[in-house]
Amino acid sequence: MAPPSFSGRRRAAGEELWKCDLEQGLLRTNDGTRVTALSADWIGMLHISLIESFGETAQDVLYRGGYEWGLRDMTRGHRQLPTRSGSTDAMATEIKAALETWWGPFAGSGWSACSFDLSQWERRGIAFADLKNSVVAAALEGADQPVCHLCAGLFAGAVSYLARAERHAVEIECRALGHASCRFAIGPGTEIDSAESWRQQGTSAAEIARRLS
Repeated sequence: MAPPSFSGRRRAAGEELWKCDLEQGLLRTNDGTRVTALSADWIGMLHISLIESFGETAQDVLYRGGYEWGLRDMTRGHRQLPTRSGSTDAMATEIKAALETWWGPFAGSGWSACSFDLSQWERRGIAFADLKNSVVAAALEGADQPVCHLCAGLFAGAVSYLARAERHAVEIECRALGHASCRFAIGPGTEIDSAESWRQQGTSAAEIARRLS
């Protein structure tokens, strides 16, 4: 899914990120994967429609959709699982590299750059993702709660695959609320449920990260 703010349309001079098949009306990446160009208005209306249909559970629908997307995308990519024989620190390095590789096509398709912090993986099994310009947050600017549930699900699904165990994710800071970027905590369900409770109580992202470390 590629929102049509085609900034970064070229990776390098002469190298197109997408190929248009005008006869069939298709847009594909260089590896042949079919993608769709979506506007910010479309993304905003999707969220509004889900809220109208599902009420308070709309965010769960978005999160679960993102989770399955991230999990299947990792599986389809046949990415090598981190080795269990190495140290936990080495495993964290492998997971970070896999996440960065996985997110590359998303960034190139308009989903913006994302950095991953696994400095707490060895001690707590916690990862953090920092998404610079979330297309969801841009579409829903001025919200009173974090809105990037789809992205949270994506990160949870991807990390679950790499960790070989289900992991949860929660957005602890959102650009739609005026922050510089969207930040997510990813880890075991108990810790992430606590992080969500702290966020709802007004705890800052920096303090949540400290408590999870």
